Amino acid sequence: MSRISKSISAELSSISQIKYHLQIAKVPLCLLVGFSSVFGFALSSHHIGWQGFLVFFSVFLLACGAASLNSFQEYRWDRKMERTRRRPVARGVLPPEYARLQGQILLAVGLFVLLIGFSSPGPAIAGIVSLCLYNFIYTPLKYATIWAIVPGAVCGAIPVYIGWLAGEGTLVSPIIAGGLIMLMLWQIPHFWLVVLANKGDYQESRIPNLAKMIEETQLRLVSIVWVTALVTVVHTLIVMFEVLPAGIRILISISSLLMLVLFSVQMGLKRQPDYRYLFILLNVFMLLIMALFTVGSLVV
Repeated sequence: MSRISKSISAELSSISQIKYHLQIAKVPLCLLVGFSSVFGFALSSHHIGWQGFLVFFSVFLLACGAASLNSFQEYRWDRKMERTRRRPVARGVLPPEYARLQGQILLAVGLFVLLIGFSSPGPAIAGIVSLCLYNFIYTPLKYATIWAIVPGAVCGAIPVYIGWLAGEGTLVSPIIAGGLIMLMLWQIPHFWLVVLANKGDYQESRIPNLAKMIEETQLRLVSIVWVTALVTVVHTLIVMFEVLPAGIRILISISSLLMLVLFSVQMGLKRQPDYRYLFILLNVFMLLIMALFTVGSLVV
């Protein structure tokens, strides 16, 4: 092989390694997690500034660290499912120890930034709680019971609370309670759509899930009820957040009702719903709602 060919091969190998490290960190999902902390920060502080970017950066690192550590924890099980067997650690293109080390470094840096970047230790403590819930309670528990989804939903909502505390919000408030419940409710059908889109995988896996316990049509109806509850909480948050501009209120309300209609039509009337489309729809909806509340908080 010529020197040029070796150079190109080494460069491609380096690019692939970077890609694998980004994949185990689940960067797209973690960007959404990081943004949810900015949403919480804006709700309490009514501005973003450099601290808003700092909380985004630290929570993004925490989420990437937790995801990387999860890749190390679950790579043996990932090999047994069609949906996950192509992940870098599961297929052996990245050593498990790399995923563990990456997770440890990202978690340490994320927690360090939270600790020194804000006057209160509250954001860092909330970050530690979220990490423990995800990696040490939810991850092992999901192989034992369907109720693992509860700590999973809680830890997924905590980044909003981290942002709220970083913005010097009070420990208890109806506003942040509404935000937390909204994120928790969103995550349940989010997981169910993953199960429905990969039902063959989940039927054969050892992970307990509702797809093994009830008919697909029943799970679809339960999902509609859950999304209806989500939209109800969104409207409740609109009412509680009294200083939200009228235009933002209308946009949030219309977006919520439109999403509910699209979701219900697909899940209730279609013979074979497009679960991947609904998964994207639900995620885009939550991103839009958080963005609208954030903008509304900044113009107060």
